[in-house]
Amino acid sequence: MNDTMAPPQDVDAERSTLGAMMLSREVIQDVTDLVSGPDFYRPAHETIFRTILELVARREPVDVVTVSDALSRDGDVERVGGIAYLHDIAQGCPTPSAGGYYAGIVAKQAVRRRMVTAGHKIALMANQPGDEGELVELARKEVDATSKATTSTVQSFGETIDSMLDQLDEKPDYIPTPWASVNEIIGGLSPGGLYVVGARPSVGKSVIALQLAKAMTAKGSVAFSSLEMSEADVQMRAVSADLRIDLKRLKARDLTAGDWAKIRDRRAAWQDVPLFIDDNSGVTITDIKRFARSVNRRKPLAGLVVDYLQLMSQPPGDKRPRHEFVSDMSRQLKILAMEMKIPVVALSQLNRGSTQREDKMPTIADLRESGSIEQDADVVILLHREIMGEARGDLAMLVAKNRNGATDVAHLTFWGHYSSAYDVGTMPRTQAAA
Repeated sequence: MNDTMAPPQDVDAERSTLGAMMLSREVIQDVTDLVSGPDFYRPAHETIFRTILELVARREPVDVVTVSDALSRDGDVERVGGIAYLHDIAQGCPTPSAGGYYAGIVAKQAVRRRMVTAGHKIALMANQPGDEGELVELARKEVDATSKATTSTVQSFGETIDSMLDQLDEKPDYIPTPWASVNEIIGGLSPGGLYVVGARPSVGKSVIALQLAKAMTAKGSVAFSSLEMSEADVQMRAVSADLRIDLKRLKARDLTAGDWAKIRDRRAAWQDVPLFIDDNSGVTITDIKRFARSVNRRKPLAGLVVDYLQLMSQPPGDKRPRHEFVSDMSRQLKILAMEMKIPVVALSQLNRGSTQREDKMPTIADLRESGSIEQDADVVILLHREIMGEARGDLAMLVAKNRNGATDVAHLTFWGHYSSAYDVGTMPRTQAAA
């Protein structure tokens, strides 16, 4: 390959980075924050880089002598250019303290090389059979992957245990739910977790989903895929909950002067709420992934809500039985939660099994169309409500599965006309009387 066709690279920056690491131990952390082994274009440079990291892990000195000795023991010293090449690298480093800057150049060139690779893969995809939406999603993933290393250093339990122990001084990275009684059971919403909320129709799934979505906006943007309600319906419920305006009056456009005053006072604050709503019906898992990543590009994503699982559509040509498809969708949502390091809340319809029991209480077996939802979920919450009048009723949130803790029941007070549920006794008296 001639020089004009060579992939993006900066060999001088690679040499200067390695030279700085061998001359100044202080810059090693700066370098490793920016690059990993595969970011080096020359394999010899990657080998030298990994050898330096091994010396650091063993808490041994890092310089030309120790690096060449370690390479010799592994039989790699001649393969990387010999001891003379290591001395050339060290002597040719302009400013050892600028190691982090040189590493930044190496990282940028690595991103450009991955862009070239991604471009080749995407070009090949254009001639592959399959659903175009799925192919576009795969192409997006290839592009997203260009900004991060595709491999990681293999480390043993002993090499990583200190990092875990250091985390014990910190509080778990949970996003609290709006209900203290629920937080006592599950701790909150954890990045990478799949939270399934199941209920029969009209029990309150969408109310719970919206409250969870609003809670997650405290940490970043939230993608809300509403397959059942329009964006305007979701917004009306949010306004009803925020301002304690009866949802029926909002829908009937029967607002008082006091209602309008509340709206005017809150309107500016709503402009900053990073809740993104997609109300397209019949979306596929590919559409939901695309929506989540699009929101993440606008503002780092804190969570995803899907309302609800059984309304997701099968791509054209997908002939699988419905229960197999739903099983795959729950697994895909779990993978997405782990990949993007966010909590995913997926609502699920329950079958009629609970209505045939004397106590009417739902169980995990009532999850409609797929038993594997239970396997994929980290937490399964089942809702049960005894209707009292038109709007108010006691809502039981049964934590039927909790991968990281015990199961229990949280009892809430449900106020449908305010699109809200509250811990028992926490609603202000003036609001409770409304």
